[in-house]
Amino acid sequence: MRASVALHFSAAVGAVLSSSAVALLIVAPSPAVEHRRAQPLPAGGDIPAFLLASVQPIDAPKAWRRIYHEVEHCAGKAGDYDAIRWAVMEAPLHGPKGPTYAFTSGSRIVLVRDDTTYLRHEMLHHILGVAGWQPRPLRPGEHYTIADLHPMPLFGLCTGGR
Repeated sequence: MRASVALHFSAAVGAVLSSSAVALLIVAPSPAVEHRRAQPLPAGGDIPAFLLASVQPIDAPKAWRRIYHEVEHCAGKAGDYDAIRWAVMEAPLHGPKGPTYAFTSGSRIVLVRDDTTYLRHEMLHHILGVAGWQPRPLRPGEHYTIADLHPMPLFGLCTGGR
């Protein structure tokens, strides 16, 4: 079964995009249907590669709740672990700016299957979003940088350097 789901993005991600509507393809395997690699939906423009990910929902391991609370404590901010919709992708995405190993979009956190390298990093993005953190306002014609979207020292202290 294949379904496309329109996602609502935070102001930070929305400002990065030039498109007002983006679809994320979610693949839910069916026992009766041979699992086929889903093809991303065409989006056009310079949409970041992670917005074209084919992902599969998962149930998070119980230990991830404890890790999330550790990241909340480190950041001094409260998130909402129960709101997260977890998913995996089969491999890193390769876009014009290099590989994407994980991403957070609204309440969805997506990791590469069997790779938790960026787990704390994506948890911190979620916590900051829930807590209302926003990057600095952009001036006309300006784009967010990696540094704008990863406030220090939080990302250095709370993510294990990832």
